[in-house]
Amino acid sequence: MHRIQAICLGHKEKFIDNYQSIEKLEAQVLEKYRKYLVQTNVKEIYVPFILAYKSEVTGKEEILTDINVIPKNNGQWFRLYVKRIWDTCCVCISPFGIVPDQLPCECPIEDCSYQYCSKCVQSIKTCNNINKAQFYCLYCQNSCMNDARVNELLLSLLWQKYSVKYGIDLLSSTNIMPGALSNDISSRIIHVQSLIQTLNGKINNDAFISESVQLLIVRASTFIKNLKRIKRDVDKLISTNNDDELNHCFTIYLNELNGNHDKVRKCENFIEICELLLYEIQQLEMKKFFPSLNDKMNQWENTLFTSDQFEPKIIDVFRSLEDDLGRNIIPSVSCRIGLIGETSAGKTSLALALRRIQDNYTIDFQSKELPSIILSSPIGVYKSTYCQLEFEHQYNNDKKVIFVDIEGSTDNDLYVKSGNYFDQIKKADCDLYIIVFDHSFTDVHRQWQQYIVTHLNRTCWIVRSKVDELFIRTFKQDVGQDFYLTDEMTRKKYAEKIMQRVRELGILDNKGKELSHVYFTFISDENHIRNQNLSIQTYVQFDLEKLINDIINLPISFHENRLQQMAIYATARIINICFRRGYTLNVMKYKILAGFAAVIPFLDLVPRYFARERIRQKFGVNTCSYFMKWWTGERDEFHDYLKEFNIEIDESNFKTSALKNTFKLSGVSSEGKVTNTSSIAVKTATGIGAAGVSISEDGLRTVGIGTTHTVRGLSVGLIVVSALLTAGMCAWSAVSNGKQMYDYLNRLCDDLIFVSGHVAIKIIKNNHEIRDEFLNQT
Repeated sequence: MHRIQAICLGHKEKFIDNYQSIEKLEAQVLEKYRKYLVQTNVKEIYVPFILAYKSEVTGKEEILTDINVIPKNNGQWFRLYVKRIWDTCCVCISPFGIVPDQLPCECPIEDCSYQYCSKCVQSIKTCNNINKAQFYCLYCQNSCMNDARVNELLLSLLWQKYSVKYGIDLLSSTNIMPGALSNDISSRIIHVQSLIQTLNGKINNDAFISESVQLLIVRASTFIKNLKRIKRDVDKLISTNNDDELNHCFTIYLNELNGNHDKVRKCENFIEICELLLYEIQQLEMKKFFPSLNDKMNQWENTLFTSDQFEPKIIDVFRSLEDDLGRNIIPSVSCRIGLIGETSAGKTSLALALRRIQDNYTIDFQSKELPSIILSSPIGVYKSTYCQLEFEHQYNNDKKVIFVDIEGSTDNDLYVKSGNYFDQIKKADCDLYIIVFDHSFTDVHRQWQQYIVTHLNRTCWIVRSKVDELFIRTFKQDVGQDFYLTDEMTRKKYAEKIMQRVRELGILDNKGKELSHVYFTFISDENHIRNQNLSIQTYVQFDLEKLINDIINLPISFHENRLQQMAIYATARIINICFRRGYTLNVMKYKILAGFAAVIPFLDLVPRYFARERIRQKFGVNTCSYFMKWWTGERDEFHDYLKEFNIEIDESNFKTSALKNTFKLSGVSSEGKVTNTSSIAVKTATGIGAAGVSISEDGLRTVGIGTTHTVRGLSVGLIVVSALLTAGMCAWSAVSNGKQMYDYLNRLCDDLIFVSGHVAIKIIKNNHEIRDEFLNQT
């Protein structure tokens, strides 16, 4: 029998069974830890996890891949770590990655395993001067001499994901085919150059470019020049059949992709450059569109380590947001259109056609200078887009859009998981997604569509590409003749009927269900095929021009929603960094306060309430305590500011009561929403304790004034007995209150981000109406 002690986020469980496979063990683990591994509020969301153990040979954590690693019948418990694969840091909610600030670190306490980004780890250590800059885990409440170091196991899993994303597996076959090697080099040159071009487009003319960004651009440019040199050598060898020289070029190419000898992962240099460029593009976008918010964030980040006071105030965030939104004119904000689909479905060719660009473009690889314009993503039979690439385009009516060419799907997952195609769709953050398919609309496509419309709340269109192939096959089958070999009279006679038949077939999915609306297009890569296809267009009408026209005439709401999404992201970033991360270090203060209060049983609920009050006041959500407002009549500045916008919000979406009664209710009855606290006010302290954590913060507001009188009624005997349990009570209340306060902090930050979206769209619409009125008057 196997005897296993599993640990998941500090929760221990024992498993005793004769396991024949890892799958059986995984099923039992998932069932036991379901509430930690599955987001039950959204049944489609599945959180992946791994089973890990500490190897006796290497002393490092390894993934359990063989059930025979677990000993049988030896009377000892085998320790197994159930690790949830986190997408984001548990403090600032930033995504993990291979960029230095985003590396996944883990609490060194084995029974904890909460994961932090490297930036938060450094911030916590810098602020934790009480314990000599030790790392302090905000969940298990331990200060550790051992640092929260990068978890190599999780980092390895990240690199596995990036290896698939950046097509590392394709390199194994390119060394024996010179054309494939030349095309692979071209693809990676175009990727890096496109990212450099996008980065330069985000830099304002008068903006200060940091030294790190300058060095990154130099590094990427040098990388491109080296690849261009290699490609020129490869192209010279294509017609020589000199395999030795070709393999030599391939080795040099791999070395350039891998980087210096210190880098141990395949293609590490190329992946690092792409990811760093993507990271800096994201940072610069906030600086360009939200300079006031960005300045506030930099100011507050600097004072985090130099000031004893918590300086950020939420009203300053919203006022800076209002100032930034006033700088942006709606038509100048480009909405984002994402093209998704399987590899080689025709996404890149469609992106070219939508921009009215011919796909027979070339890049002058003989030139030592980088091309000033990269027309599009590379086109290939196999995977040719390794990361999302952006191309801004302006139509004749001054409509601006950004086409986002998302790498082709290589998985068939039907559930949302970290690192799969759903994750890529979400991270692309587009206002309109276009699903491109070339054969059958499958269950995978349907899941993408539902995820985009239902979960992301974005618009989704469907394009059936390569319709010319279906047209030719259908013509041959129904007419009995080859379209290209028959006479013109026969073509004219049957072409429209065949096209109607093609549309009937093309709007059906793999189960025979009719799709609501489909655009039919074709864009071929080879000139001789294109010439044949042009002859088809003389007889039938495809939907490319209609698709372009619909994009040109996208409603103004798409641009408003884009600016709103950008505003939410910018606001969330400053709240996560300056409020979530910046304030969590004060939790320890309340934890100690709760420990003293625990001398009297259950009185720690009262400091917990006052700690929440303190958080709201520190953030500036409340100007003063509820008692002082009742006593002095002072008003909350932030609440009054929000009321000026006259916004309707469904308050059931709030996670705290901090902002309730600030907005007009949105189609929701207020009956039953007010907590009945009249019975709580007359309870004794023992009664409060019996109520436990079920007492709402609203109830404690009612109890607050009379609490001291209630405590006086406690018997001396009860106080004496409780004093014997002080140590245990303090320990429990310290951990409990620390977690309670951090949980409340997170929920309050979530509410502030939620409200920012409503405020942003109100400001955007008001500004747009004012500009329209002004233009109409002039």
